[in-house]
Amino acid sequence: MTILSVVQNVCLAVGLDKPDVVLSSTDREMQEMVRIANEVAIRIRDAEFDWQSLQAIKTLTGDGVSEAFALPDDYGRMQMTARLWSSRWTWSLEHITNTDRWLETLAVPVVPVSGQWTIYGDQIHILPVCKSTETVRFFYISKNVVKPAVGSNKPSFTVDSDTFRLSERVLELGMIWQYRSQKGVASDDDEANFDRALYTAMNNDSGSKPVVSGNSRKRAQGVKTAFPYTVGGH
Repeated sequence: MTILSVVQNVCLAVGLDKPDVVLSSTDREMQEMVRIANEVAIRIRDAEFDWQSLQAIKTLTGDGVSEAFALPDDYGRMQMTARLWSSRWTWSLEHITNTDRWLETLAVPVVPVSGQWTIYGDQIHILPVCKSTETVRFFYISKNVVKPAVGSNKPSFTVDSDTFRLSERVLELGMIWQYRSQKGVASDDDEANFDRALYTAMNNDSGSKPVVSGNSRKRAQGVKTAFPYTVGGH
């Protein structure tokens, strides 16, 4: 379904005339629809969920000198449980989220043995410096939620033939809620319909749930493997 079709459905739901064009229209109501469509698309993209269709892998290649690497051109954010995996080690790099801890890493003359990373200044920083033969891979969420009829994915709707890469139903219900809200006629039902559809889309996007029987070993989601070697001691 194109963005034109989505907007046509929204217009019928909120009492507007069904448009023939949207993105190229100079009509104020259609310009509002374009703004709302892009706003709701971003809201869906940035929900606290890692959409499968927006996940991508980035590979960084060390040169033995560089500590910082540019983020992908379509970078939106890291996965909610993001990890970086290096070809140098058999465990993931430690994510340093505290800026003071990162400054300590830079100031104290101790080389981290497990690998550490952080993000600032639109760059991803890795210590110790990656070797020239080393690669580091990670998943991230692309900001490009729009698929054009021809060409590369993009972050917003620009022509009527564009399609939404995520749930069009969620986009439609979100636009209805948002339009009515800005007109001062929104109801709790509008928001509830959007929230239910968003939850359903998230649940469906996660795929089927595995069924495990017997006494198989359980591993909690997000739990990291312990450091694989003995630390200290005799």
